[in-house]
Parts: sequence; C-alpha cells; structure tokens
Amino acid sequence: MKVLKIIVLAVSLVSFKNTTATSQEKLEKKTVTITVTYGYVGCTCAQWVINNSNINKPQREYIYLEPANDKLKDADKQVDGTHVLKVKITGHFYLEKGYPENYNPAKGRGDAARIFRYDKIKIVR
Repeated sequence: MKVLKIIVLAVSLVSFKNTTATSQEKLEKKTVTITVTYGYVGCTCAQWVINNSNINKPQREYIYLEPANDKLKDADKQVDGTHVLKVKITGHFYLEKGYPENYNPAKGRGDAARIFRYDKIKIVR
C-alpha cells in the first residue's frame, strides 16, 4: 500500500510539473524591446513595471522577467534595494500569465502575471 501511495504521488508531481512547463513554453512570435523599472512593491508579486509609452495599457503593468539562459544577467539579482533600476531588454512575452522559471519566493506566492523572457539585457539605471 505504501508503494502505491509513493507511485501515485510521483505521477502527480510529474504531471503537475509537465502541465506548468507546457503552459509556459509558448512564446509570442514577435520579438520586442521594452524598458522596465523595478517597482519595489512590498510583496512576492511581479516587480517590474513596463515604461514604454507605445504599450497601450490603461494602467501600470507589473511583469516578471526571465533570462533566456544562464549566461545573461539576471535582472532580479541586479536590484540593490537603494537605487532605481531601469533595464532595456529584448525578447518575447509568454502567451499565458504565470510565474518565471525558478520562481521560488521566500514567503507566499504572488499573483500570476505576464512573463517576459529576454535574450538581451542592458542596464540603463
């Protein structure tokens, strides 16, 4: 009986992981360059604010950022808590809202938001 429970748990975890990955594998086809500023919002939610005036949104949109590979600077790790951080990034938005890869907040879980997967980053400050 114990073995059966372990097998069911393992299958459930694999299924959940595959479902999450599948929903975040689909990127918009259009490559865009945007400028974002770290918002210093006091929660585990999306912290980056889109600054581009050409993005037609009635209110500020907070997004998550995700580097396309490990060789790129992780924008989240550039934040020092003192200075306003502005970055110019090029990449693609995921089609669905969610959480970036390796999203693991220390406390709680913020709301799902659009994720921008970047393959080029420039710190503007």
